[in-house]
Amino acid sequence: MQNLNLYQVERRRRDGPEKAQMLLGLALLVLVCLIHAGWQGWQARAAGQELAAAEAVAQESETRLAAAKASFVEPQLDERLPTELAAQEESNRELQRLIAYLKALSQRQNMGFVAPLQALADHHPQGGLWLTGIQLNEGGTQMRLQGRSQNQELLPIYLEALGRSPVFNGREFARLDVERGEDQLLHFDLSSRPADQEKKADE
Repeated sequence: MQNLNLYQVERRRRDGPEKAQMLLGLALLVLVCLIHAGWQGWQARAAGQELAAAEAVAQESETRLAAAKASFVEPQLDERLPTELAAQEESNRELQRLIAYLKALSQRQNMGFVAPLQALADHHPQGGLWLTGIQLNEGGTQMRLQGRSQNQELLPIYLEALGRSPVFNGREFARLDVERGEDQLLHFDLSSRPADQEKKADE
């Protein structure tokens, strides 16, 4: 009778990684760590260079600031300046007033003759009174009217009409001479200046 041995030794199956795989993984991990450390070192070096450059610029700025402070001279106010400035401002005001006066005088001289003549023409009566002489001096501010009238009532009416005109409103006349001539007409002489000044102006 033959005996059969049915018992067999079974080898254990290994489910974990092999030793070679573990070594390879460890090597890869070390390599990644070295790469990361190199990257961090490069960044730290670059940051250190930038910091050194910034410190150099700051040091240069501080040097320039110190030199500027050392060479700075505080300005001193001249005691004569306020007086000179006040005098200059007063001179400027006088000049502005003179310019304004010259402008007004120029406008009055350029336009002063037109308005009075137009007013005289607009208010002249239809008949019985006429002007034989018109004198306008000093830009129209001084005026002399000479004429004749057939009726003594026409002259006051004419003068009243002129007084209502904006050009002659408020104007005062210093002299009014009226006399009857040989032609039986009223000869009148109306002037804004007294007789003595009128003679000097005629001379």
